[in-house]
Amino acid sequence: MKPSLPPDTDLSSAGGAIASPVPGMSHPPLLDSRKNRANRGSPGCRGDSGWTLVEMLVVVAVLGILLAILFPQFESMMKRASVANCMSHQKQIATALLTMAGENNGRLPDVAQQTGSSYSEFWSAKVGEYLGLQPGQSAGRQVMRCPAAPKDRNDFTYGINYASGPRRVFAYRSRDGSYPNWMGSQRLSMLSGPVILIADAHDPNNPDSSLFYSPLDPNYPLTADRDGDGVLDSASSLGAKRKFNCIDPRHGDRFVCVLLDCSARLMSVREWAENPAYWGPPAR
Repeated sequence: MKPSLPPDTDLSSAGGAIASPVPGMSHPPLLDSRKNRANRGSPGCRGDSGWTLVEMLVVVAVLGILLAILFPQFESMMKRASVANCMSHQKQIATALLTMAGENNGRLPDVAQQTGSSYSEFWSAKVGEYLGLQPGQSAGRQVMRCPAAPKDRNDFTYGINYASGPRRVFAYRSRDGSYPNWMGSQRLSMLSGPVILIADAHDPNNPDSSLFYSPLDPNYPLTADRDGDGVLDSASSLGAKRKFNCIDPRHGDRFVCVLLDCSARLMSVREWAENPAYWGPPAR
């Protein structure tokens, strides 16, 4: 049976306290229910300090959405900056090449001078003098390097438009007559239209060559389709590793080049392969 207080018990004399119904035990203190609920907290609600799990998940979700929106734009900006930097480099080189031609009776500088089995006076070394570099300093360590080229490439990541024979732009010069078709580079008066002077290029078989091969050279006509788009874009004689005649589309699927009028272009391989006006002087 539940114990009860005698009917004559004076509660006021006990200070308003209710005696424990169990002898020998004190009654538990009364707690403020509002304070108790605030201290306990509840799922999804914040206590006196800190973040709740729900709030942290919301912040992470918002940050993820912002990154998803901004990262492609940032990547696109970096690619555009790389193209602009590459164009600037090539325009400086093209200007130097044209300046050299103006000081050489209108003839573009030769790829190199050949005597027997030795070669000297490479264009890439000579052009450095016109780019403000000290004698002997490698031009490739500055403007001769494309920002989009792989880091393990050598210094020279651009190439001039090479061919032998009458429809050349740049060519070797044979001093001893060993190679009759090596007549040196072309005169500017023989060139017209949108002829490419320099472009993104890479020759995996000869990384120091700093040139690409014009299809107007009888040894390097376009006879193979290396990218499978139905357009002949490479010379079979150069092999599969030297596709696009060593032009290197390293800006996505395009390459940067500078034309005879010193204008820079971002061009696809297909556009180059289908337009012989880019290759060299017209037939005469």
